[in-house]
Amino acid sequence: METAPPAWFEAAITRTATRHSIVVDGCPISYRRWGEAGRPGLLLIHGYSANSHWWDFIAPAFADDHLVVALDCSGAGDSGHRDRYDLDTFGHEILAVADAAGLDDDLVLVGHSFGGGIALRTAARHPERIKAMVSVDAKLVPLPGEHRPRGTSGFLPHTCHPDEASAVAAYRVVPPQRCANGFLLDYIARHSVHATPGGWQLKADPALLDRFRFEDQTDALLGLTTGFGMIHGTLSASITEEDLAYLQYVAPPGSPFRAIPGAAHHVFLDQPLAFIDALRDLLAHWT
Repeated sequence: METAPPAWFEAAITRTATRHSIVVDGCPISYRRWGEAGRPGLLLIHGYSANSHWWDFIAPAFADDHLVVALDCSGAGDSGHRDRYDLDTFGHEILAVADAAGLDDDLVLVGHSFGGGIALRTAARHPERIKAMVSVDAKLVPLPGEHRPRGTSGFLPHTCHPDEASAVAAYRVVPPQRCANGFLLDYIARHSVHATPGGWQLKADPALLDRFRFEDQTDALLGLTTGFGMIHGTLSASITEEDLAYLQYVAPPGSPFRAIPGAAHHVFLDQPLAFIDALRDLLAHWT
């Protein structure tokens, strides 16, 4: 397992972002920004149980040409938690952050996993604001006749740990998978836990899935009028060949799909540099 951080990673995380916070529908939402105002907007949406720091080593690669923003959706990271979660509320958070960060109405949304569904809802409901969306290994829609009571797998334990080191050591991505880039897992883990009166625990709301209303977005993808693209891992356990074929059928005609060899569901943890190249390729598709 690779554990020593390579030079490109160290260079990326030294390009620190400016931190901001706004209140959306009564909940504080944290976001961070790289790049300068006036450039094309790129808004990055993390997956379930994740947070904006998952993008720390990806966002700087685009900051010379884009105004890049990554947010902590409610129930994640340094944002507040809600009693109930749904796609429309997450969409409100996306647009509110875009406004506050100074993103123009031609922005591209990039959503990983659970965040892909948020990106789809936002793009479908607000095509006047969104140029295109990129789904990163998100199934997005069920197969015909498939029953999907929950849109992701795995769960978050309520475990409290006595110190930061033990909390970091216990950290696992959801859904679980092996990752050879130990330096990335360690970095993400350290930004995914915090001290509480009871001990160190995950920042993510462990009750999010139980409080989230899942919806079938097949019609939204069929009727999408913005650009659409997808990046997926060839080793993903979340996207089967059948899923991929159906997504290509339902997505707008001509939508670019990019496969990342050697990557599982958490694509940019497994192959971060290949992911950057693929995302650059998709962004060029819409410029």
